[in-house]
Amino acid sequence: MIAVALFLRSREAPAGALCAVAAMTAVAWLGAGPAGSRHAVTAAALALALGIAVLGHGLGGPDSVLDATAAIRWAPRRALHLATIFVVAVAVVTAVATVPVAVVARDAAGFTGLAALAATLFGRRLAWTLPVVTGCVSAGVPAVPEPFALYLLTWAGQPPDSRTALVTAALLAVTGAAGYVTRGPRRTGPAS
Repeated sequence: MIAVALFLRSREAPAGALCAVAAMTAVAWLGAGPAGSRHAVTAAALALALGIAVLGHGLGGPDSVLDATAAIRWAPRRALHLATIFVVAVAVVTAVATVPVAVVARDAAGFTGLAALAATLFGRRLAWTLPVVTGCVSAGVPAVPEPFALYLLTWAGQPPDSRTALVTAALLAVTGAAGYVTRGPRRTGPAS
């Protein structure tokens, strides 16, 4: 139990969780609209992007080079960490938002995969970049089916019945999780 507490503390998880829960609750509550409306879906997507971006900071320790020297199996811990981020995000936003749970789960999976991918490519300090950029694009660009590239970029704001959004979120989740679980965050020193 002490090892888990030390792991969470080294990842700054307690403070990050408090901030993320507060941010997700506020954004989802302020953006709540008629059940399943575009406005409500967009607000839920923004809440998830913001919360997962904050939680994504904990996807690595302050010194990833030091973490790499530890004689422990990181893959199960990384997978559990991603699953926990997903569950916390879904639970918080579902409790506040007026969108179907399936949409919240779809968007949470995609944003968690994006945070994991960003941590793998850029390091933990920049794990927020891909979820925030994608969330802002989804909120700022209207959901139109053409051109298809724009439709893919706005996957998080798509209606609940969008198969393209579901497939895009699933691909992001699997790709990000696979990269992060197998490779971990980009190795950088304590100053990065």
